[in-house]
Amino acid sequence: MIFTISKKIIFLVLFYITSFAYGDEGKSNRIEVLVNESVITKHDIIQRLKINSILNRFQINESNYNQLLSAIIDELIVEKLKIKKIEEYEINFDKDEFKKHENIFFSSVNYNKEDLEELFSINDINYNYLIDFLEVDLKWQKLIYGLYLRVSSVTEQEVSDLVSKNPEISRETATDLILQRQLDLKSIKLISDLRDEATIEYK
Repeated sequence: MIFTISKKIIFLVLFYITSFAYGDEGKSNRIEVLVNESVITKHDIIQRLKINSILNRFQINESNYNQLLSAIIDELIVEKLKIKKIEEYEINFDKDEFKKHENIFFSSVNYNKEDLEELFSINDINYNYLIDFLEVDLKWQKLIYGLYLRVSSVTEQEVSDLVSKNPEISRETATDLILQRQLDLKSIKLISDLRDEATIEYK
C-alpha cells in the first residue's frame, strides 16, 4: 500500500518538476544557488523534493508547488551552512552512532530501510542523498550538544511547571524536554547567525 501511494506521489512530483527543469535533462546540474563557495544544483533540488514527498507522504499540485520548491531551496541552503560549521569543528561519528540515528529516523517517518531503498530505486532517487542528509543531521546534533549542553541548565521550577501541565510525564522526561527545547533554540539562533554572515546568490 505504501508503495502504491508513494508511486502516485512521485508521478505528481515529476509532473510539476517539469516546469522547474524546463524539460532539459542536460541542464540538471545547472547551479541554482551559491552559498558562500558551495553550490546547490537543479539536480539537488529535484532529488530533495522527491525525497521529501515520499518521506512526508504529500502530493504536489499546482497550488502548493511553488511554496514547496521555495521551502526545499531554503532547506538546502541551511544544510550548506550547517556543513560549513560542522567542518570548522571537525565533527565526526562512529558506526554505532549513525545506526542508532538512522533507526530513530526510520521510526519517525514510519518506513523501514528496505522499503525506502526500493522506493528510491523505482523513482530514480539516489539513496546517498538521504544518507548525506542523515549524516549532516547527526553531526549538527553533536555540534549543538558540544557547544551548548554544558552551559544549559534546567530549574526545578521549570520542571515542576511542565509536570503540572503534563502529569503523565516524569520529572526526568520533563527535564530532558526542557533541555532539548533550549538546545533547539540555540540551534535556530546559530543558523540565523550563519545565514546573516553568509553570501547567498540565487542564479
